[in-house]
Amino acid sequence: MAAADTPAPGFWRCLRREWPVLLQPAEQAGLLWLPLAGVVILAAIFARSVITDLPIAVIDQDATATSRQLVRWLDATPGLRVVARPVTPQDGWAALRRGDVYAVVQVPRDLARDLKQGRAADVPAWYNAQFLTASSTVARDLQAAVTGFATSVEAKGRLARGETREIALLRLNPIGMQRTMLFNPQMNYGPFLVTALGVTVLHIAAMMAAVRAIGRELRDGTAPDWLASAGGSRGLALAGKLAVPFGLHLSLGLGMLAFWHGVVGWPIRGNGALLALALVAMIAAYYALGATFVLVTSNYRLASGAAAFFTAPALAFAGITFPLDAMPGPAWAWGRFLPLTSYLQLQVEQTARGASVASSLPGLFALLAYVLAGTILAFALLPRRARNPADWGHR
Repeated sequence: MAAADTPAPGFWRCLRREWPVLLQPAEQAGLLWLPLAGVVILAAIFARSVITDLPIAVIDQDATATSRQLVRWLDATPGLRVVARPVTPQDGWAALRRGDVYAVVQVPRDLARDLKQGRAADVPAWYNAQFLTASSTVARDLQAAVTGFATSVEAKGRLARGETREIALLRLNPIGMQRTMLFNPQMNYGPFLVTALGVTVLHIAAMMAAVRAIGRELRDGTAPDWLASAGGSRGLALAGKLAVPFGLHLSLGLGMLAFWHGVVGWPIRGNGALLALALVAMIAAYYALGATFVLVTSNYRLASGAAAFFTAPALAFAGITFPLDAMPGPAWAWGRFLPLTSYLQLQVEQTARGASVASSLPGLFALLAYVLAGTILAFALLPRRARNPADWGHR
């Protein structure tokens, strides 16, 4: 009876053989719960999406109605919040060094008098450039607040001298510049950074799952039994072993897309079907590469380390956090080589830029090329590794 219930060698026999391993809590954690937790934690970190209320300190040495108005301008700027009013610059710098504030602004003595007498006045500011994203926001909003305040004061003076509003505005800004911000006018970090981080977690989980599943067979010397359960078919052996992990990661990836763009409402200005297809290709590419890494090395530990090296720092070279074109030649070449870069570039094109399908097809083809190359190598190496005892037992 038991024999009758056992499937013939093939995909289902191989899948049934893998099932007890997949039910182990440690395996479930590695396949699903840890990647899911990573995505949730990263999304929670960037839940606000837009940088606001960065703390700054203001030293008001003038203590006049004019200086207090400038402080209100600074505090009203979306990116800044005045949280400290130190008496001396030394106190302000101490707060900056402690990390209590990102910038210190000094309103000089006689600011109001100098403005009334038509003399130029400098408002010095010091900000921490160690944190590039925060410092760029602080510098931009400090400049905007001080410029807006100065323009307001000058406009009031011109109106008091009898100029009409139109003439005063013209003389304040004789040459106008029209700037149009494209693709992300809200300066929202969610649509490009949270999505990129989620995909980064997913691609690490995918490649490590393939390394773990196949490497375990080589490590334990059970590769012949695995191949035999598939009737000697390389394709069925790989499919039966990787079908469930691949399905889990595919569901997680498509679920992220549905949540981000369907529930949260982040836009897809291009083709959503192309984006989903590219995600499938990216996950398949990293499964194929994971299989290739472990079959090339026939060493579970070495393949795991190589896969970690290949995936963990990939986001830094993908052109999301730092422009690819500004990287040195070797870094640029490495970034272009990574499948993650092809996917994230396509993701930006289809979600933010609204690029045509034709312009994004090269990225999809690059991902499919990785799938094909990895699959061919895995097919070529699997019989040799599975039947050669010298390739077993390497931990």
